[in-house]
Amino acid sequence: MPRRRLNASAGDATDGCSLFDGRLTVRQPRAGYRFSLDALLLAWWTAFDADELILDAGCGAGVVALALAGLRGARRVVGMERQGELAALARANVRANALEARVTIREGDLRSFPPELAGTFDVVCANPPFREVSGGRLSGDDGKAAARAELTLTMPEVAQAAAAALKKRGRLFLIHQPRRLAALMAALGDAAFGVETLRFVHPRAGAPAKLVLVAARRGGAPETAVLPPLVIHGADGGYGPEVAALYRGEPDALAGAGA
Repeated sequence: MPRRRLNASAGDATDGCSLFDGRLTVRQPRAGYRFSLDALLLAWWTAFDADELILDAGCGAGVVALALAGLRGARRVVGMERQGELAALARANVRANALEARVTIREGDLRSFPPELAGTFDVVCANPPFREVSGGRLSGDDGKAAARAELTLTMPEVAQAAAAALKKRGRLFLIHQPRRLAALMAALGDAAFGVETLRFVHPRAGAPAKLVLVAARRGGAPETAVLPPLVIHGADGGYGPEVAALYRGEPDALAGAGA
């Protein structure tokens, strides 16, 4: 991933990186969960009008919220994060990027969605834990384990939280693993979402998909469109055209993004 490391003191539990030729800077835990390409794919998959209210559900250190507001033009983003240390780090990242007028970070648990925010959002985006608790060895770091496996937030709970947050006909954007697509579709259906668009993400042409981008609508129609695949790397080993445009920070890098 094109990024430049920033200096950190020896005793600091976080380190920083500069993204998009310095247009965003992000500090994140040295030992805990660290963002990767899936977070940026979600930020560019999410479709919105500039003045719509967006919830970044489980925002971590805030990279998705920062990209939505700092590079893609969103004017009203709320990041919600259960872990207090990560929420504080996300707030610091918002300040470091001078995005306080566009991004607000709240500490909160999606499983008990704040009643004062219920039904207020136009758009929710989420990069939920991919793995079942029984799905293999877990990290010894609590924060990393919770981000990767469903220790504190399950797939149905993500869907129910999004349903609580969204207005009628509001939209939900997710990234997940194709192997769990059937369970994800069932959880969304149980929460009264219709999955409207899917796009599978392949590391290279001809390789099996490793990720799937999902766009759903609260109360949406049952028909689902499957977009052409998104290929990360071209035949020469470099990034494909859409991912290269994403890393240049182009606001509409993913063709056909969202619903």
